[in-house]
Amino acid sequence: MLFETVLLEEAFKFLSELNRKHSEKILYNIRKAETETDPELLKKLTDEI
Repeated sequence: MLFETVLLEEAFKFLSELNRKHSEKILYNIRKAETETDPELLKKLTDEI
């Protein structure tokens, strides 16, 4: 594991208000980022990191 993500209560509330497919995709991407380095996953943030 590269890092651990801790979601705030507000994040859980936000995810629960989304379409299930979208919230599952977000959680999948978070888990993927925690376990592997994937330049495609964070390509839009490369200037910010």
